[in-house]
Amino acid sequence: MPDSHSLNSLTRKLIPSTRLASPPHHATFPDLTAIIADLQLHPTIEAILHVLNSDLTSAHFLVRRMQAPPAVEGMLLHGILHRAEGDFDNARAWFGDVKDACDGFKPKKRDEGEKLDEDVLEKMKSPKQSNETLFSYVYENKGDANALIDDVEAYRKEKKGEKEQLEERGRRELEKVLEWCKGKFGEEPWRDATKAWVKNSEEISKISGDMVSGGKGHRDF
Repeated sequence: MPDSHSLNSLTRKLIPSTRLASPPHHATFPDLTAIIADLQLHPTIEAILHVLNSDLTSAHFLVRRMQAPPAVEGMLLHGILHRAEGDFDNARAWFGDVKDACDGFKPKKRDEGEKLDEDVLEKMKSPKQSNETLFSYVYENKGDANALIDDVEAYRKEKKGEKEQLEERGRRELEKVLEWCKGKFGEEPWRDATKAWVKNSEEISKISGDMVSGGKGHRDF
């Protein structure tokens, strides 16, 4: 595989070009969609690369199979995708679910005090960031995630705020998610992507048919 098609070279190319403060209408580099899929990385890392390339359809195809704990990385990306699409309420809901899970609660069941099982909590941890959760690793303050949603929404609806500053915050957010995922899942091929899938909750199953889907690569799904 050419060095220009490695994970590191692709991220060096994509991160500076990522522009999600305005809704993207197509992939920045359409020729990279198949190249990213052919790397056969962990589905979360593949999804991040598609998001960095503004290829929201390909990213959505992957994250819709990771919509419940312990797959908090896929859930967080789902929120980022909805923010990029302009579906701000859905974005807030996904971020809320990730915060619940990272705090040890079943999504949307915090008020009832329903906790996640210990085996699920263990699977959510990263060996490289053992003292942090995904949410605390990506966001210095828990309110930062919703603040970015609010600021992107204000920019799109009222043209408030600096676009380049929003773009940089979004890039840094994705860089942090990628760092976490590389530390947790590694950078080797995952030819059986089904090992990353999780069973959806009943609530998510009811709406999953409405999610955007796209083509799939040459591995087991």
